[in-house]
Amino acid sequence: MVVASILAFAASSLFPSIQGTATIKEEAGFLRAIFTSTKGTITVILPSDIAQGDTISGTYFPDAKTKDLTDIQIDLGTSHGPPGEISNIPRRSWTVPADAGPRLSLTVWTPDGVSFGTTYVNVSAKKAALTHFNIPNYLRVASPAVITGPFDGEASNTRIKATGVNCSVIAESPRSTVFLIPSSMKLGISDLELTEQKQVVEAPTRMLSVKISSPKASLNHGELSSVTVNVDGLMGVEKDKIPMIILENLTPKVIDMDGKVKHFLFAKPLEDGTYSRTLSVKSILAGSFAVSATVDPGAGTKIPAK
Repeated sequence: MVVASILAFAASSLFPSIQGTATIKEEAGFLRAIFTSTKGTITVILPSDIAQGDTISGTYFPDAKTKDLTDIQIDLGTSHGPPGEISNIPRRSWTVPADAGPRLSLTVWTPDGVSFGTTYVNVSAKKAALTHFNIPNYLRVASPAVITGPFDGEASNTRIKATGVNCSVIAESPRSTVFLIPSSMKLGISDLELTEQKQVVEAPTRMLSVKISSPKASLNHGELSSVTVNVDGLMGVEKDKIPMIILENLTPKVIDMDGKVKHFLFAKPLEDGTYSRTLSVKSILAGSFAVSATVDPGAGTKIPAK
């Protein structure tokens, strides 16, 4: 299951009895679309830089209620993904029409006609191929990450290892690939190896653990609380290479978080390689709230494509 980089305190939702609902959000280099119906919830991860004529790949992640459903159909516009005999494979690929745009529908449904809803992805004009791979300087364990470069859009033939540990490639466009960092990954400096078709590129990166917490699950009007971010994996980081953590208030109409919607925090470590920061929270409206944490990947290491 994809681990969301979000601290969310939410009450249960009421779902339509027949038609599902869908939401989509662009995160750090990828799209996260969430589809919910009476049968459960399915999350779809796609690349965010979709252009006319692209071949792209994505992956769906079922929740506990939908994990046993077979033949989940995911349509991007009129492109239906793989043939029926292999459609239960979570990773899919689609061809974007050369004249598509500016948006394509994204729909999830089952063969018996139960819709998980429809949302839309943006499609840009055809883009030129990139000439360099760019390996991020910082990566967050248990989260999706992005490498930009000249890919073919087929995630099935891309391989990524971090210090010898395989990382699942879950989405791809001709300009970026999205992969999951295992939660068991050792923190600190890691050697990242990318294999795209016949080319192999390697570069060092730093694996970070980032956790956010709050003592209260919901707040009354005017009530005070806090959000704390804890970072680990900073041992030995150089003073001019301190990573930046971005905390974002996803519910600014519900809470105020130290006066800003986004806080850009430079994770200057203690001697044990950890960093901690607590921000105050004040409720504007009674109810639940959500805060996300993102690791800025840095300028990256650029490697020419062969």
